[in-house]
Amino acid sequence: MPVIDWSAIVFILAAIGLCIFMLVVPRLLGGTSKGFQKQETFEAGVVSAGSARIRLSAKFYLVAIFFVIFDLEAVFLYAYAVSVREVNWLGFTAAAIFIAILFVGLVYEMRLGAMNWSPADKKPKPKRLAAAPAGFNLADITRFNGVEELEIDPTGKIPAQLSGAMNQNPNNNAIK
Repeated sequence: MPVIDWSAIVFILAAIGLCIFMLVVPRLLGGTSKGFQKQETFEAGVVSAGSARIRLSAKFYLVAIFFVIFDLEAVFLYAYAVSVREVNWLGFTAAAIFIAILFVGLVYEMRLGAMNWSPADKKPKPKRLAAAPAGFNLADITRFNGVEELEIDPTGKIPAQLSGAMNQNPNNNAIK
């Protein structure tokens, strides 16, 4: 004759009874109200505006995946930290390999550009000069010999100082 585990049966019946109690009693004791304001969405003290159906960028899902990956990493490392004395060097080696694999994955994602959020990160960066070009002399370029240079531009363009309402007339009348 099989032995019946009455404690498990009582536990299951108590759990089912509690669920039924929590579903039925509020319906019997609670009041019901209907109306437009009752059907309106309301969250955190702010009445909603617009639809909840908005398109989200794939970057938000990427962040969620990163969170899950690194959250699981934290769980596994916590389990290792709790049992560090029992697992000795074999456990340390396994944890080090685990961290190394995650680090390689992180470096790979960064190289792919998965961590670049701003549009400026997606543009190729211009190459910087390692040395000055031949014949480049900053002192010759920036030398200022006097006010006459402002009126004579070697490029043939009108200097900014003469393009506005600058006084060029000997009678001191502004050009209009």
